[in-house]
Amino acid sequence: LQKGSPTTMDFNGRTFWKHPTGKGLKVKVPVAGESLPQGPQNAIPQSNSKALNQHHVSPSSPIVPPSTLECLRTKIRSFLGGQGPRSSPLSASKMSKTPSSTSTSTSALLPPSTKMSSGVSFQTQGRHWRIGRTWYDFSTFDHPGGSEILYLARDRFSDSTYAFESHHMDQEKARKIIKKYAVGEELQKELERLNPTPAPKLTKPGDFYYDLRLRVLAMFREKSSKAGNSRGKKVDVGPTPLCLNLFYASFLVWVCAVYNTLYVNPSVVSTVFQGVAGAVLGAFGHNWIHQPKYKFYALLSLDTIGFSSTGWYREHILQHHMYTNTPLDNHFRGTDPFLITDPTVPRNFFQKYVTPILNPVILTFGLWGNYGFHLGEVLKGNEPVSIGKLFLPTLVYLFYSTLGVYGLGLFWLNTATTSIYYFTMALMNHNSENTLNVKTRNEAKDWGEAQISSCADWSIQGKFLPSIIYLWLNYHCVHHLFPLTDFSHHRDIQGILMETCRDHGVEYVAGEFWTIYKEMVESFSSPRSLLMEINCYNGS
Repeated sequence: LQKGSPTTMDFNGRTFWKHPTGKGLKVKVPVAGESLPQGPQNAIPQSNSKALNQHHVSPSSPIVPPSTLECLRTKIRSFLGGQGPRSSPLSASKMSKTPSSTSTSTSALLPPSTKMSSGVSFQTQGRHWRIGRTWYDFSTFDHPGGSEILYLARDRFSDSTYAFESHHMDQEKARKIIKKYAVGEELQKELERLNPTPAPKLTKPGDFYYDLRLRVLAMFREKSSKAGNSRGKKVDVGPTPLCLNLFYASFLVWVCAVYNTLYVNPSVVSTVFQGVAGAVLGAFGHNWIHQPKYKFYALLSLDTIGFSSTGWYREHILQHHMYTNTPLDNHFRGTDPFLITDPTVPRNFFQKYVTPILNPVILTFGLWGNYGFHLGEVLKGNEPVSIGKLFLPTLVYLFYSTLGVYGLGLFWLNTATTSIYYFTMALMNHNSENTLNVKTRNEAKDWGEAQISSCADWSIQGKFLPSIIYLWLNYHCVHHLFPLTDFSHHRDIQGILMETCRDHGVEYVAGEFWTIYKEMVESFSSPRSLLMEINCYNGS
């Protein structure tokens, strides 16, 4: 809470919470060692309980001592009937077995429980989701992708429009399913009044992204029909047998490469090959993290080489993909202060003339930076403890115990190779000339158009196997528009994407590999949209 905001707190001895509606509610928060008074000091109007919920204190707030914060949580829970942030997200689903379309009371609202990720909060608890300016109660909904993704899908404004649109190709079917979970008219008005924040609209027939999904869905249905699956009604966007077999082979190659470097041929060449194999494995992890069915494969692909499948599940899917190349994208400033990717800010001398040239050297530390950051998140309690965090230190121990200091040098060379290879491709995807044109992005009429102007493609005629040299990131627009679709299908969608762009007058740019690499390096030194404001909510 900042000074000058409608809700202020004073921690000098006496601490009060002023209700944001100005109705005079004050909650005394004891200082350390002071007992908490029993019972509420003032009654909170039920119609305003959500307003109090919105102005919660973040669990990561550095100015609130843990004991004081717990007192505040307890006090707020007492006002709201004992329901508080510590209850499980699934507890709401046990309260009712029917949709809440007839509910009109805000007394059932749960205070939002915040999960911080890369400095961005996710509302992981609460009964209501906003999709296309309509509010829904999914607390009783058995989501096919699991409850975790459902509760993480809300951004800081409890809005899930982009997540809903991008993860449901068959929009007609998805919208029919959620319709019965819409809350009553009175509660709709109350929630809208209490959440005066950007609200994207759902796409409609005739819009670029809506029509693109219809065409791609028809393609998959035709494929399914030819395969004899329920007359084409069942659509399979998962990995092909070739993709799965290639993953198994890649994992085996990586394991053999580690063994070879440790016990057979501890040379520079062997280590570099191990690093390349690790980058390929990471590319598979990037693919699996989007598919709930293959979360274990994501663990084997990402955590084994030093990344975090649990962290990427939140950050990559629900920050980077939803708000690509905006301040809400956790990748947007991921290489600051060395490589600046924000096209709206000026560069200092060092950032303009030195670091862009040294970008391969800087990227050698990418994997370790990623591991260190997510380890810090675990220690802060923002990321769950996972066995995956043990893989990288275990490998470090094996290399040191087997080869000594020389082994540590080899292992650093291995991680440096993986980092340069993987992060160079990833940075090229979002730092070409057309991806940093803020004016074009701001003018996008829907979320799909914004993705076209935020992603860079190259070698778009390449088949699946040869695209391994680009870690399958060369079809990146398709990947962003259809994140649940396995990358073994990207080439099939590419032609449909280009045709739909032509029909809707959407500019689609695909370049050559070295041209885009050059544009990326130039973007590090020269801001292409200096001092412009970026619209994070296209279609709102």
